[in-house]
Amino acid sequence: MSELNIVRLADYSKPAFGIDHHELQFYLQEDSVRVAHQQKIRRVQEKTDANGWTIEREKHLVLNGEGLELLSIAVNGKALESGQYRYENDLLTLFDVADEFVLETEVRIHPDENKELSGLYRSNGIYCTQCEAQGFRRISFTLDRPDVLATYRVRIEGNKQQNPVMLSNGDLEQHGDLGEDNYYSVWHDPHPKPSYLFALVAGDLAQVSRRITTAKGKKIELRIYTEAKFISQTDYAMQALVDSINWDEKRFNLSYDLNRFNIVAVSDFNMGAMENKSLNIFNTKYVFADIETATDADFHGIQAVIGHEYFHNWTGNRITCRDWFQLSLKEGLTVFRDQEFSCDMNERDIERINNVSLLRRVQFAEDAGPMRHPVQPQEYAAIDNFYTATVYEKGAEIIRMYHTIIGEEAFQKGMALYVKRHDGQAVRIEDFAQCMEDAGGYPFTKQFFDWYTTAGTPKVNFTSAYNQHNRHFTISAHQDTSAVSPARPLVIPIRLALISPNGRQYRFSDGSYSKLLMLDQTRGSWSFERGEEDLIPVLMMGFSAPVYYEHHYSNEELAVIVRHAPDGFARYEAMQISYRRLFMTALQKPLKTKDHAKDVAEMMMHVLANDKFSAGEKALLLALPSLDSLLPYLEAPIDMDKAVGAYERIVRIIALKMRRAWSDYLENDKEETQAKFSVRDAGIRALRAVAWRALAVFEDDSVGERLIKYYQEAQCMTERVNALDALMMRADKCREQALADFRQGFAEQPLVIDKWFALQAKDNCPEALERISALAAREDYHIGNPNRFRALIAPLTQMNPAIFHQGDGAGYRFVCTQIRRIILQNPQLAARLLGAFSSVSKLDEQRKTLARQELGALADIEGLSVDVREVLERLLNGLKS
Repeated sequence: MSELNIVRLADYSKPAFGIDHHELQFYLQEDSVRVAHQQKIRRVQEKTDANGWTIEREKHLVLNGEGLELLSIAVNGKALESGQYRYENDLLTLFDVADEFVLETEVRIHPDENKELSGLYRSNGIYCTQCEAQGFRRISFTLDRPDVLATYRVRIEGNKQQNPVMLSNGDLEQHGDLGEDNYYSVWHDPHPKPSYLFALVAGDLAQVSRRITTAKGKKIELRIYTEAKFISQTDYAMQALVDSINWDEKRFNLSYDLNRFNIVAVSDFNMGAMENKSLNIFNTKYVFADIETATDADFHGIQAVIGHEYFHNWTGNRITCRDWFQLSLKEGLTVFRDQEFSCDMNERDIERINNVSLLRRVQFAEDAGPMRHPVQPQEYAAIDNFYTATVYEKGAEIIRMYHTIIGEEAFQKGMALYVKRHDGQAVRIEDFAQCMEDAGGYPFTKQFFDWYTTAGTPKVNFTSAYNQHNRHFTISAHQDTSAVSPARPLVIPIRLALISPNGRQYRFSDGSYSKLLMLDQTRGSWSFERGEEDLIPVLMMGFSAPVYYEHHYSNEELAVIVRHAPDGFARYEAMQISYRRLFMTALQKPLKTKDHAKDVAEMMMHVLANDKFSAGEKALLLALPSLDSLLPYLEAPIDMDKAVGAYERIVRIIALKMRRAWSDYLENDKEETQAKFSVRDAGIRALRAVAWRALAVFEDDSVGERLIKYYQEAQCMTERVNALDALMMRADKCREQALADFRQGFAEQPLVIDKWFALQAKDNCPEALERISALAAREDYHIGNPNRFRALIAPLTQMNPAIFHQGDGAGYRFVCTQIRRIILQNPQLAARLLGAFSSVSKLDEQRKTLARQELGALADIEGLSVDVREVLERLLNGLKS
């Protein structure tokens, strides 16, 4: 591979020119689109010395423009001659420009040929854009960087029969007929924005609309557009949008700033969704939902993603990033906001547990492999590769630490200050930290800021002791920084409670029942008066910092925490510690597995019988962790064959010990659920799914027959998928019967068929890879559709380690063969899926060698994009012996 051009934060400089306003005209034609573009450009900066005297004046203006056919170019209405500009290497250079001028360009682009789904493309007859991070340069020439903000007016012209809907950012100013079956619409966005937030959609789309008046009296027209045959599946998304708007006003005092808000759902979209100002474009996966075609998880995901993209209106759009190294400024903050939205709308403890589970499974693994990087990276070759769990999920955890340290009231003051100071600006993460520091009084711009520039996950080891002489109970902590770089202690907030074996909570000297401790050195110690010898520390409540942590609890203490801890995450973590210990026992001392499993099963049975837990919380407490979530706790090199064997052992032993309890639960379960989505009903269905998965381990025919009956009598998609998920653990005729029925019954529902592929991608039976390979050869495995491609590859690489990491390398060969099919057509998708090979870095030399061979063959392909080359280079370096 050729050497990559690296972009470094240290090299950032302000743009010498700014753009005040864009006038864009799009002419939608049969085989191409013409884009006429006027930009009001002015000089905004000159290099000066310490006294402010000008020492250098930028003579030339350089604009981004990728793959554009330049038809004409003029300045202030006068066409430029060839010696006045140069267009090469995706850059348009204008020589000797004035301080202020209007640039006029016209280009031709070919959206039908754009298979990368970046810029303006047409798929299934629908024109659609994706401009983040650097897609606008594929539409027209401009300063395609986030710190250049301008207003936009957009006129779209096209055939009315083919494109009865024509949308862009802002509010609709004009629309009408042009004769000969042509039509136009004009959109104006008065709020300055960077080019990555530009959007355009045109096509034959149906719509639903709703007018609302918010609590503050703001009148807004909401519309959702998609293909007519799926428009009936958008009701829930519309309600989620209404809920998001109302919640943001109530919780953050932030109101919508235009008269219309549009959402468009398209099937071919690389992202989950995109927050373009007032015109959010969504993957259909995060819009379509009814009880017959969507699971409870789908409903929940739609609510969260609709909220996330709407919340970007202020945290990302009105206040945006100065440069792409500040990406977490908008994404980490907005993920925190959508998490809080979900917590307020649903069951807070369950939401927090799910957020932490995702962080640990995806981001902690990212931190432990060759793809790791700080939340604020200092350099990159392709910014698309940094839309990662570290920037999003770990970034959100840093925001949560601000909130934990200063509290809700001060955090809201900080948010109000952030909006007041920086509305309409492109700013840095440091600017947000300064607002929180000014509002809350904690020095976030000092040592705390190291969280943004440190890669890796720290570990905290806790010990506790009791002094009988003075009745002091002491908590000590040691922060292990060996796994982070640079190696240095970080600021770690620790939310603590102390409970006795009967569940009584210790009351601290300030009258509270929980305490916030701050560990900012390698070691820390805290003593509490009038303690008791048998107090049990409940540590890191709410998962108060994104760290590994350990305390040598006894099994009895873990059982007390599960029963009595005042925090849902602490209860969940106590169960997870028990499961991890059982897995380690099965791995290191297989003969002792049954003995330890007895204590774990007793804890599980207590949870199942305990009425103080909701069904949803029981489901989380009683579900065994997946193998992929256990692997990060093992030291390298991991013996994958032993790990798979140990995991299968604990699954079977726990199933045996819980068999009677689960059978009795299902037999006596009288809870009625409705064929609709609700938090209560989703929890009940989730708990039943845990029971069915446990019983599916047993190979007797009666279990298979009961599962088939459960599948056939399912009231909703969730129950069908849960039954299929359990049946996938059984290589028998019952499984094949249900899969065939499911495929036939939902043949006209693409998102449901994606589930059919994904369920089988998690199959870990001996012949699983043969089945998965056959699926990849089917005609309905459309590699041009990102959802369909991901449906097979992502579950295999992320959730099926037994097959992906097969000792003969067959899993690696299959995945690389599939990625080869799209690596030139859709490099962004290929780069993201290649990231799964990061997990190989902790395995044995044989597997590393096999993975290197497959990745090396991909690296030899001619014409690889920068983002694919960067990922391959990092992976290959990380897999060296």
